[in-house]
Amino acid sequence: MRDDGRRARIMAAVTGKDALAGAGELIARLCRLAVDEMALSGCALVLMSGRESAGMLAGAGRHASTVTGLQMELGEGPCLQAHASGIPVFLPDLAAGGANRWPAFAAAALAAGVHAEFSLPLTVGPDGIGTLDLCRDRPGMLSQEQLADALVTADIARDAVLYQQYAPGDTSVAELLGTGGADRIVVHQATGMIAAQLDQTTSNALARLRAAAFASGRPMHDIARDVVERRVRFDD
Repeated sequence: MRDDGRRARIMAAVTGKDALAGAGELIARLCRLAVDEMALSGCALVLMSGRESAGMLAGAGRHASTVTGLQMELGEGPCLQAHASGIPVFLPDLAAGGANRWPAFAAAALAAGVHAEFSLPLTVGPDGIGTLDLCRDRPGMLSQEQLADALVTADIARDAVLYQQYAPGDTSVAELLGTGGADRIVVHQATGMIAAQLDQTTSNALARLRAAAFASGRPMHDIARDVVERRVRFDD
């Protein structure tokens, strides 16, 4: 999903005049903004490298850690499903039939005072690095505006996580995660993938990416996007 106007508005809300805030602080602010703007009782960014390896990187709201902890302890829940499938999971009423596939989680969450849960996967190409989990202490679906904001917030949170492995030089995190800087994240992802495919340094991989863009007459970002989404490989 790409909505530069919405992304710019959310970035402005979490950075304000503090353009030098680190990625970790921005993620925490994103969670707090989601709680405040979407009438949530919890928002958590959960990193996962598999069902057995997960942890909450940041959260806000009284139910954030509770809901995350329940899913990890019970080994079931919407965040695990969203991460495995790469598809958002929406449970506007945990007491309804839609939550029956996770009976232990649904019962425990309701007992803790959580009545709705929404889990958005943080995807990188066809893979995932975790989820952005939203919960409410009352049943009800997110509005269309809230859902659109949530999806863009998840994209920014994903980019912020990736930024923590990025060498920004003199570029501030706010600039990098802004509407134009998000394109640089894609180039960085593609460079790493090309380096792995060719068993070369990232400098050589970036040179190959630039050469491919020059030879094809296409923008480097477009080719990088093809690499990240597994449409193009450099070792074929």
